[in-house]
Amino acid sequence: MTPALAAWRPGAGRHNIWELIVHAAYWKYVAWRRLTGAQRGSFPLAGSNFIERPVAPTARALRDDLVLLDTMHATLRAAAVGIRPSDLDRGSAQRGVTKRALLTGVAAHDLYHAGQIQLLKRLARGSSA
Repeated sequence: MTPALAAWRPGAGRHNIWELIVHAAYWKYVAWRRLTGAQRGSFPLAGSNFIERPVAPTARALRDDLVLLDTMHATLRAAAVGIRPSDLDRGSAQRGVTKRALLTGVAAHDLYHAGQIQLLKRLARGSSA
């Protein structure tokens, strides 16, 4: 994926692929915090949820944000591997949400945004972006 494709917006005020990449990384971080009880404030980028991207539309900047996504995914997976099966239906650090629900929610969240990314790619190619 090129930086231009990742930065393309279907309209003013709409998210681009790049922002969805960072958004997915952020929510993996949130899930990790809720699984582990870690404190807020350790996400590598300033902001939360949807963080405006790109700061610089370069291949290096895109690669750095993709590495961030991979890192947050690996961090979450490492925490998930440490959960005993008997603890999956117990609460996470978020009241009323089990560890199982948190992990399956992250998977559903990723699938939802992966679909959005595929749609954005088609729309961008159709607009000669």
